[in-house]
Amino acid sequence: MDEPNSAPTPEVVTRVLETLDFKLPDWYINELSKTHDLVFDFEDGKYLELWPIVEVLELNRAYNADEFYLNFILIGTDGGGEACAIEKQSGSVYFIPYIGCLPDDAIYVGKSLKDLIEYLQVPW
Repeated sequence: MDEPNSAPTPEVVTRVLETLDFKLPDWYINELSKTHDLVFDFEDGKYLELWPIVEVLELNRAYNADEFYLNFILIGTDGGGEACAIEKQSGSVYFIPYIGCLPDDAIYVGKSLKDLIEYLQVPW
């Protein structure tokens, strides 16, 4: 069993990925396979916590993502009113308000970790 707050084992990551009916982007799998979670907190930018890969499915169930965020998987939070999500079909990253209308209120960020970091560095 993994220690709390430790990187997941390759076997655990494989089990999580096998339960999905779509493919997560490689950058996401690579980064979240190396650590428990990722936190980005830019002084003049935005905040983001990417949830541990082993907790993503459970957190999506808790947020009723299949009902409220159709075609997306939630992967993190800004600590306020928005979730970071990946569109299942395209692998694109979006910020989605916890209360809002999809797809109208979804903010497109990009397709890579680089795009996500650039977005987070832009001041509010």
